[in-house]
Amino acid sequence: MSLTDSPVTITLIFANVAISLWALYSNPIYFVKFAEWPHQVVYNKSIYQVITSAFLHANLPHLFFNMLALFSFGITLEQFWNAQFGFMNGSLIFLIIYFVSLLVGSVFTVLLHYKDPNYVAVGASGAVSGVVFSYIIYSPTSTIFVLFFPMPAWLFAVLWIAFSIYGMKSKLGNIGHEAHLGGAAAGFLSTLFFVPGAMQIFLSHFS
Repeated sequence: MSLTDSPVTITLIFANVAISLWALYSNPIYFVKFAEWPHQVVYNKSIYQVITSAFLHANLPHLFFNMLALFSFGITLEQFWNAQFGFMNGSLIFLIIYFVSLLVGSVFTVLLHYKDPNYVAVGASGAVSGVVFSYIIYSPTSTIFVLFFPMPAWLFAVLWIAFSIYGMKSKLGNIGHEAHLGGAAAGFLSTLFFVPGAMQIFLSHFS
């Protein structure tokens, strides 16, 4: 299969790159306006930030690693669904899972930080986490390389959840652990809910 068999993944990567670069290197006010400030979302009703922030990135490495993960997992997942459900039907499912993960990750961040007027979040990490965990449903025993170390996908999922919870509690680094956790859970659960036969496929790997 070619990249044209994953049109949503390619479009999302293009949109993330274009919008992030535009915000980073044009007028800085755009970055400030469209980032997610949970306090503003609640008290100023800046609801749009829940979505717009997911297309912004703090810097080039942040953008690169998110897009690398989206490309690595999204291409395979979208092509799999298109093969299963027909071209464009699979892409529509992929788009739904992506945005459900995005929204849950962003809303979870708002719920935990709306009292802090200085907290700000950007990045597609929540949506990308959802894609990764959706992929794990279909291939939990496949090998994922994390910092060049191979591990089965299911083990990565367990470690990712544990790290996100630890990061939230300890406020580790300048990382949106809440978006990661919320997006991962949303991607996993929404796949089981929206995609026919997903649960059977997941359980078949362990029976």
